[in-house]
Amino acid sequence: MYHPPIFFDPQFTLGVMAGWVLALAGVGALLLAAVWYACAGEWRRGTPPPGAFRALIALGLLAWLGGLLWQFVGYFGTGTLSW
Repeated sequence: MYHPPIFFDPQFTLGVMAGWVLALAGVGALLLAAVWYACAGEWRRGTPPPGAFRALIALGLLAWLGGLLWQFVGYFGTGTLSW
């Protein structure tokens, strides 16, 4: 299987693949929060969720959005994409 030479470029790896990993980490945190929400039903009945749950959702959302932004900046910075 042939891989384009851009995958061997360190700037592409840092600019795009690091953002991809960050976005995946954010998705993992959001999935963990979803499992927590499904398993812990005692605070779904009106009591507020714990602060750690809200922090996990905020961290997951920020990591996912930050990873997407990092990828876009990396794609435009390496010249892979342009307007």
